[in-house]
Amino acid sequence: MAEEKKYTILIGAGGTGGHIFPAIALAKKFKSDGHKVVIVGTGNALEKKIFAQYDIETVFFKNRFKDTSRLKKYLAALTRPDRELRRYVAELSPQLILGMGGYASFDLCKTAFYLQTIERDFPGNIIMPYVAIHEQNAKAGRANRYIAATQARGIIEGLPGGFDWKTNFLKLSTDDHVFLGNPVRDDILNINRIVRSFPDKSKKPRIFIMGGSQGARSINMIAPKAISLLMADLPVEVMHDSGEKDFEAVNDQYLELGIDAKITRFNPNIEKAYEWADLLISRAGAMTVSEASAIGLPSILIPFPHAMDNHQWFNAQFIAKKGGAEVILDKDLKLEILVKTIKKIFLQEGILSEMAEATYDETFVNATQNIAQFCYKMIEQPPLKDVGDGGLYE
Repeated sequence: MAEEKKYTILIGAGGTGGHIFPAIALAKKFKSDGHKVVIVGTGNALEKKIFAQYDIETVFFKNRFKDTSRLKKYLAALTRPDRELRRYVAELSPQLILGMGGYASFDLCKTAFYLQTIERDFPGNIIMPYVAIHEQNAKAGRANRYIAATQARGIIEGLPGGFDWKTNFLKLSTDDHVFLGNPVRDDILNINRIVRSFPDKSKKPRIFIMGGSQGARSINMIAPKAISLLMADLPVEVMHDSGEKDFEAVNDQYLELGIDAKITRFNPNIEKAYEWADLLISRAGAMTVSEASAIGLPSILIPFPHAMDNHQWFNAQFIAKKGGAEVILDKDLKLEILVKTIKKIFLQEGILSEMAEATYDETFVNATQNIAQFCYKMIEQPPLKDVGDGGLYE
């Protein structure tokens, strides 16, 4: 029996949890399959805090794009990544570079262009590691759009439709461009969520409000009042993750309104909240949408209005078009609208069950496995030759 090949894999990820957690899920999978895996980040406080909790090799390099003007970022994007990063990649000689979006991913993927390796059997020919990107959102970010058009041979979509026709037109090769979903953590996939039927006066609906994400203050401030209005006609149980900044204000509101809600600054065991909840009220980040899809959790999604290219609205539409979510724009987030939407879900026969069925998508259950298999297959593709005259140590 032939010995299985073992690869060296670099994953570029950092900045926010939306990039970090999918990278961790994939790194754990690659490592469990026996490959050498290193996550390359920028070393901000959030990255260090999260990565420290996992047994995954991690290295950090300077973020050239932090705290600079848009013009300076543009100019930096046209230049070579730092020599230290280029040297590190050259010495490690990975078979795969996988970018997860953001600045950490951008420089790592771009480094592949400058990586000069002499192929043993064909002296003088330049080969590259296979470069793939994974885009979490339904509207690709700027870093991934650039890498997709200039460096990547493989494009993996976490939510469908992230790249437009221009990306396909400018791609380096005709290798796969696939929708394989966003990797969801095992602790979420392993929960035993039971879809409860409503209306049913013998039990109270359970609502999990996730207001700890970016720019969720409007949700935090209106939710306690909405729950108070509901209580007369529809008594509910509530868990509310408020984030650090709004915790005191949210807690005070519930106390003043006489509502016994479980409020947390940050819920470290979000899988337990998902398992408990009948309904999620949240922003529409890519991982929130993916996690809800993986476990069939109905939702009311309120897209962050200032997200780049309005990508949260597109994320929300992925579930809403299937009937699994109600979408309320932030500008329309009024007390009566939120209350009416919650009542509709719980008081109309069968609505909640239909939403749960529509939300569930097995793509996200199998995403980690399928992305890993895609990468292994693509690594074995013939390398691109002649990557130009960019040198590592000049």
